[in-house]
Amino acid sequence: MPRVLIVDDDPSVCRLVADGLCEEGIECDEAYHGEEALRKLCQATAEGRGYDAMVLDIVMPVIDGWHVLSAVKNNPLWSGMKVVVLTGHATSDEDVARISEYNGVFVEKKGPFPHLLEVILARLLSK
Repeated sequence: MPRVLIVDDDPSVCRLVADGLCEEGIECDEAYHGEEALRKLCQATAEGRGYDAMVLDIVMPVIDGWHVLSAVKNNPLWSGMKVVVLTGHATSDEDVARISEYNGVFVEKKGPFPHLLEVILARLLSK
């Protein structure tokens, strides 16, 4: 069963995404800011139960999503993890290109949730 870390400072967004992914048989864990996400990534790695993917907000307190994304992609233990960047803030073309450089997928929080879930699942389960 794939494991996904959902990182967003809005608990209702975390719960909405987790509920949808759990319905698809995906195990989910939640973090509410970047520091907590990095802590959970370290703990999961130490326990030998790393995450297969991460759903990541960009604008968060403590440590933002850009720093988390950089840490994940620069750590050889995590660099293969698939990342879906989920944000409700306007994202520039430069930001979308930056996400692509990290082999991430960008999804806006706006729009219908089924489409959002479809994009996330396609990214998580692609080979």
